[in-house]
Amino acid sequence: MDGLTIEAIILFLIQYLMLLFFNTYVLDLSWSKKQLLTIVLIIFLPTSILFQFIGAISILYYLAIFTWMVYRKNRVVIHIFHSLAALIFLVISDNISSIVTFHLLGRIGNDQLTLFSYISLFILLGILFALCYKRIANLINRWVFHRIVSYILVFLGFVAVVFMYINIMKIDHGNFNESVQDNLVMFLTYVAILTISIITIVFLAFKQFKMEQREQQINNFESYVASLEQINQDMRKFKHDYINILTSLRTFIDDKNYDGLHTYFYEHILEASHQEQLNQHSMMVLNNLKINSLKGLLTTKILQAQSHQVPFHIEIVEEITDIPVDPIVLNRMVGILLDNAIEAARETEDGEVRAAFIHMKDAILLVVTNKFNESTNIKVHEIYEEGFSTKGENRGLGLANLRQMKNNLNNVSLNTKISPAYFIQEIEFKKG
Repeated sequence: MDGLTIEAIILFLIQYLMLLFFNTYVLDLSWSKKQLLTIVLIIFLPTSILFQFIGAISILYYLAIFTWMVYRKNRVVIHIFHSLAALIFLVISDNISSIVTFHLLGRIGNDQLTLFSYISLFILLGILFALCYKRIANLINRWVFHRIVSYILVFLGFVAVVFMYINIMKIDHGNFNESVQDNLVMFLTYVAILTISIITIVFLAFKQFKMEQREQQINNFESYVASLEQINQDMRKFKHDYINILTSLRTFIDDKNYDGLHTYFYEHILEASHQEQLNQHSMMVLNNLKINSLKGLLTTKILQAQSHQVPFHIEIVEEITDIPVDPIVLNRMVGILLDNAIEAARETEDGEVRAAFIHMKDAILLVVTNKFNESTNIKVHEIYEEGFSTKGENRGLGLANLRQMKNNLNNVSLNTKISPAYFIQEIEFKKG
């Protein structure tokens, strides 16, 4: 094996290991021993063989298999875009390192020193780009709400990679360094265009989403006002009807029909009164919640549960004036939990939903509990996978989105528990 082949293999290993590092760091991935072995056998070895025949273009095989593994691992479409972006930034690092080492050390004629300098600079730039891009990725993850936006970004990233490698294949090896410089200019142009496109798409999508959220907040608030009016009407109606109720009781008493009185009181009057008290209690408890948008959301969910005959109990003992999370994100997270809880409770004969906001010393804790069908085989590690649902295909996106939002917030933690017949979700919003 001659020196050129050894050099090529070293560069191959360094570049592809940096690509693995970049993705692992930016996406906060963790790999088991089995997964690492799979990466070596299914990705590294085939790519190294392809590299001997088709050169740099073999990276496309690496990228296709690796992005599929990343998607299968966390079921988040936007992570495919981040994997493409990792390749783009490492190609730029490669070009910058080649140009710098050529201009500084090319005339010395020491190939080993040049190779060492190139590798050192390439690794340094790769790490710096990874550190910077992780912040960008967090922002993208935070503001990309719609799946269609994720697909658009993946498409743009794929097009950029294809154009980059078309230019790489056209490199004039007889005039290598000038070709690399020309390619670097093109790559940076691609990145600039891609960046502008991403900013525009995300801005428009976020603007549209905020409009939809504001409309939803208005609807929630209107529902809250309507529910208060309904409660007042029910109270007035009860005041007018209580004499009729007493009259009906008097009939049983006059006839000394105590068995009938017992049945009528417990099965009709007390049951109706109990349900009315539950409804009024749930609405009155919301007075302790001083966040109007969230209060409107909870009102809507209470009414939604009642329309499906699902008992909804909520407790807010102390006043809550602020939760340190963006209101739009907060409503999305709480809405996902309550929607899933109500839907699961509907599937059981005695289903119910319980929610509680607990004011702690340094945090606000939200606990959502619901009964679910015990015959459904649910595993905690599966429920947050995109697409997972007990209701069929294309249903289980909510909890995957919830986990992604939680991962983008440093002051939010999520805990899931499954005990016999009960599914429990706890979200802690830390203050400060």
